[in-house]
Amino acid sequence: MNHTSLEIFSVVAEELSVVKAAQRLGRVQSNITTRIQQLEEELDAELFIRDSKRLKLSPQGKLFLSYTKKLLSLGEEARQSLHPHTPNGDLALGSMECAAASRLTKPLAEFSQTCPEVRLLFSTQPTGQLIERVQQSDLDCALVALPVDDAGEPLCPDDLRYQPLYDEQLLLVLPTTMSHIRQLSDIDEGKLAAFAVGCTYRQLAMQMLQNMGASGRRIQVQEVSSYHAMLACVAAGTYMCMLPESVLQLLQIPAGLTLLHAGHAVTQLIWRKDYRSPALDHLRQLLASDANVSA
Repeated sequence: MNHTSLEIFSVVAEELSVVKAAQRLGRVQSNITTRIQQLEEELDAELFIRDSKRLKLSPQGKLFLSYTKKLLSLGEEARQSLHPHTPNGDLALGSMECAAASRLTKPLAEFSQTCPEVRLLFSTQPTGQLIERVQQSDLDCALVALPVDDAGEPLCPDDLRYQPLYDEQLLLVLPTTMSHIRQLSDIDEGKLAAFAVGCTYRQLAMQMLQNMGASGRRIQVQEVSSYHAMLACVAAGTYMCMLPESVLQLLQIPAGLTLLHAGHAVTQLIWRKDYRSPALDHLRQLLASDANVSA
């Protein structure tokens, strides 16, 4: 079992296809198949369930994948540690859609210019999923909006660290059919367009509406995959949505919509406590210089 075998296994596990894994890794399919078979023989375990030419991870494969990601991440961290003053290698960064749209353009452009030896791997998801991926070493760091306790303190998992970056003012956007609404307590029914479960803004919106008593029980959620789709749902006349003011400023707002202030949320950068990387240190410095809240 070596680094190359682990890397091949990880990619096949992500793609669940030998063909796609071979294309991604620039290898012939027979080489991928042989490597996986050798790894299974070495481990004396079936990592994949093969059914009608389709692959899916076996229970043992799922367990081994979690260790594989940690080993690959640790190997990359060890390699980078040999050049502590020169950021290099891979940095897997995740982000909420809102932070990617309104906050990251400038810092990432500067990061690319000042760290040409770093390959930045970027993806977007809701906060809940990003936290899990950082904990599982699938991501090195991520921009999230951590949920907070009753005192307003971030609820950060014990194995992660966080750095506050942006204080986002939140707005509840109402359709023209709700133009009579002047304050949040006036809302007695409606539908909420939001990202999938795991999105902190969705959670905040639902909590806010449910705190209005019986009214919150009549709120239904329509899941969407982008802020443009979210606003389109509102423009259609039957949905509300919650989003940061910084994102709304980037979008074309249909005429006649009502905007209500709905509190705020802080965006943080999270990473594992045991993770060290010159590339991460440099990214943290760039983000801190661009932040509107102090650490």
